[in-house]
Amino acid sequence: MTRPCACSTRPDSGGGVMKNAHRRGTWLAVVLAMLLAAAMAAVPPATSGGAAGAGSATLPAGTFEAHLDGFAGVKGTRVKLSRSGAGRNDGRAMVVRRAHTGKATTVSKHRFAGAHAAGTAYVVRVWVRTTARRQVTLRVREIAGGRKVQTRSADVRTKAGAWTRLKVRLKTRKRDSALKLGIVTPRVVSGERVLVDDLRVRPKSGKGDSEPLVATLTNGCGRTARGIPDCGTYVGAAHGSNTDPSGLEQQVGAHLGVRRTYYTATGVASAVRTAQADLAAGRLPWVSFKLPYSWTEMADGKGDAWATDLAQRLATAGGPVWVAFHHEPEGDGDIQEWRRMQEHLAPLVRTTAPNVAFTVVVTGWNQFYGEPAYSLANIWPRGVKVDVAGFDIYQQYGVEKNGTTTTKWTDFAQYYQAISAWAGSVGVDWALGETGVTHVAADARPAEIVNAVQLMQSYGGIAYSYFDSALNSVAPWTLETTTKRNAFAQALRGAAALK
Repeated sequence: MTRPCACSTRPDSGGGVMKNAHRRGTWLAVVLAMLLAAAMAAVPPATSGGAAGAGSATLPAGTFEAHLDGFAGVKGTRVKLSRSGAGRNDGRAMVVRRAHTGKATTVSKHRFAGAHAAGTAYVVRVWVRTTARRQVTLRVREIAGGRKVQTRSADVRTKAGAWTRLKVRLKTRKRDSALKLGIVTPRVVSGERVLVDDLRVRPKSGKGDSEPLVATLTNGCGRTARGIPDCGTYVGAAHGSNTDPSGLEQQVGAHLGVRRTYYTATGVASAVRTAQADLAAGRLPWVSFKLPYSWTEMADGKGDAWATDLAQRLATAGGPVWVAFHHEPEGDGDIQEWRRMQEHLAPLVRTTAPNVAFTVVVTGWNQFYGEPAYSLANIWPRGVKVDVAGFDIYQQYGVEKNGTTTTKWTDFAQYYQAISAWAGSVGVDWALGETGVTHVAADARPAEIVNAVQLMQSYGGIAYSYFDSALNSVAPWTLETTTKRNAFAQALRGAAALK
């Protein structure tokens, strides 16, 4: 028998009764202070008034939705933001022009990359579109002590009106150096436009770079056998009680890019059938399982036969599958035994099923604003490969608890910035395993879902799964209102999906 989400409850969860009586701390977990190059100011995960995340990001976002991310024109080159709809995913992009025909050059004043050792490999990727056939160069310079260490570049000759990707790989020669980026078009005629969008800088260990790309997604990006995209973000949902989402898909006019489902240990056969159906429909299955034995017993090998059987069945599913074991563990037992369990199962599953991505899903709030025992430094699996870190973070505006309605907005930019910095430091991709918006929040900010997806993509998140269910919920997260469905449909448009 299948079981839907066992959403553990905390200030940013979709579940019912709070598992742990955590106070809303205003400090960040110790792990971030250790991992980031500079200490990050601690703030609560909600802000009152204004646009969510306004002014909180200190690193370039790369989607050019609200600002130029530090880029400026050089020697007669002009840059500005495009109108909405001109970008790769119906958003905005950076427009590069010249008043007079000549060389167009734009350089970022920001210094990319953070604390790292010499020899760290980085991948820099950006998409460009020109109104005429033109050569475009992405230039990446390593800077240390104010001096240029090395330069790497990539050239492409575009087709008029088509988005083209540029990618540069660079291995740093200096410790804690920075990367300075430039985009150069040798000849731009007055009136022509060069559009720049979806800039991404990350350590090579992210985005599945350790495994080859085996297929292309609907957005033109590649993916590994385990479904890790080279670029782009899957958008999808958990629907009902593992309910067939085809009805929802008809309403929003698109297939889900990712589909979240939940099963007990006895539901393996059903989970495999559902995964096969999802793959046939072009959805990436992301499946959570409860375990047949305790965390300690699983860590000690008692459940190896069960886990091996599961992995062997999923290996024949016909495409990539993401798997999580006991998501949202906070308050369910000894968290160190949960960590040991993940460390034991990760290599077993990944070795048995080369198409299965091993994911670990936590609440998010507990890691960044809760007790130190739940910080990522303390609970993250050690010495094993985890493909995706999942976080279950909900928009709390409009949630009613104990007769009080929350009027502060959960600041997703704060979460994304912290998660992205941490994920880059440990070489793991990240995603939202669950998220939701109340009816009240959607009415107040109709674009809340769209904005959260676009912002997430700018910070490198690879999947956004909406919790479209009333089960175990403290608020109306479902996509039952016209406002929510329209926003979700817009978020799906142009997003990554299997094909």
